Amino acid sequence: MTPALATLLAARAGWAAERTALFDAAFTLYWTRSMELARRTPTWPPPRRRHVGIVVEPLAVRPYVQLLNTSAWTLYASDFDPALSHPEFAAYLFAHGDRMALTGEVATAAVHTAAWWFERSEEERAAFAAAAARSPRPDAEGFRALAGAIPWLRELHHETLRPLVILGPHRPVPGTGLLVPRALEAEPPALVARWTGVASAALERHRAAWRAPDAGAATALADWLTGERPALLVTGQQGRIVWDPDAPDRLAALRTELRAADGVAVRAIAGDLRVVEQHTRAFLDALVDPGALPAPPANTDQGGYTYLHRERRLIAYNLHEPGMERLTGPPLPYARLMVGARTAHEWGHLADGAGWVLRSAPRAEFAALRAAVAAELDAVIAAAPARVRGLTGADLRALAAGGSPGAGLARILVTRMPDYRANLVARRFMSDDERETYVRHNIRTLRPDYPPAALWRMLIRYLYEYQYLGSVLGSAAVADRRAFLVHSTWFDADFLATGVLDEVRFDALAAAVAHLCACYALDERRFRFAGR
Repeated sequence: MTPALATLLAARAGWAAERTALFDAAFTLYWTRSMELARRTPTWPPPRRRHVGIVVEPLAVRPYVQLLNTSAWTLYASDFDPALSHPEFAAYLFAHGDRMALTGEVATAAVHTAAWWFERSEEERAAFAAAAARSPRPDAEGFRALAGAIPWLRELHHETLRPLVILGPHRPVPGTGLLVPRALEAEPPALVARWTGVASAALERHRAAWRAPDAGAATALADWLTGERPALLVTGQQGRIVWDPDAPDRLAALRTELRAADGVAVRAIAGDLRVVEQHTRAFLDALVDPGALPAPPANTDQGGYTYLHRERRLIAYNLHEPGMERLTGPPLPYARLMVGARTAHEWGHLADGAGWVLRSAPRAEFAALRAAVAAELDAVIAAAPARVRGLTGADLRALAAGGSPGAGLARILVTRMPDYRANLVARRFMSDDERETYVRHNIRTLRPDYPPAALWRMLIRYLYEYQYLGSVLGSAAVADRRAFLVHSTWFDADFLATGVLDEVRFDALAAAVAHLCACYALDERRFRFAGR
């Protein structure tokens, strides 16, 4: 931690120097060990900087939630309590969290990280096991099972870290490089099954803690909806509308949905809907001619924190949005900020569809800027290491159809401009906290979305999303934009360490993309912003 962060945590959360020292020791171990493993095998992810969400009251946050779109570790206050934890335990938690974020799986992480234990000393393993035994984490039993499994995990082989000397029957664990001897074949599935049970029990304890119904909360929500008739839709399974402002007194479908909800969840839903209503009212009130908004496109996504209903031209809020469990307990950290940001973004798309975000540059100038992006990309591709060009050769040929690979990538960039233009509108309606959350939600690793052969497509996506950190859309709290992107997404491992880019070339590419984005601006004649 920087001294400034340590001071802030001491003042805001009561962190003693001993907690900070434990955190620093754990993070150092995580970083150095993960870096060393990643240097020796491509099957171990390099370390990266992520946000750290520390849960003080374990039942307040649903276990295993990936905060900020996989850009945060979710850990517990007890993990950094010197009386309970140890740097060896907390260091492994960072690596374990990396694996869960990368695969999206909980139960397999303890097996997939077996290489962590290959070179740990007896004292280091004992320190981990002792801390696991003391841990009050909701899933502590899983880490105790892992401590018991370390002896056989250390007997596994690995394609590069511990290759077989004598060929024999071994079962590979896909994506990890691990090789399981026949005598141990029953052990990994057993550990995965144990973790499945532990994780399921932790989730059930969380849900059980929030099952208290509250008829008053449901009544208050119904009264607000019927009395205020907010301009929004509430939807349920398969997107079915369960509350409609055109028929505000028809509450049967909504009441049926809310029967399964606890009182805390209902009050959270009410809070979310108020945010949707406030953002919608602010947006519509700012329009010179709201009636000129077009109908949403037929391909408008019908899901997310909120979404623009393609048939009704209203923001919809789905009670069953996948991954959110809106009918159980409190909302996820940062979720309400994303509800506000997403609502503003969705209205921004409609404003852009109306033509209220203008391209200020003449056609010829815009074409020249687009060509400059393409030329910069073509120069990077030409200078890339031969092995990278070989790996991506088939995709480069596809990108070059009708032009050069850089031109193909520039074409992909331009297809993302509607999102950029929507954000030019949305940022005028987001609070500072909503904008910060939105930025940190969108700057994330793209490795799970792009195979190695699509490296160049991943690059253009990063270059576009880097604009979220710029002065137009960006975060006032991120001092070093390049470092934020490069070190939090594995961009450094994928593009800098491989020789595809250096910092100078990255800055040139980012500037070329920024110049293209700068061609767009709001048509201020269409809006009545406060202060005008």
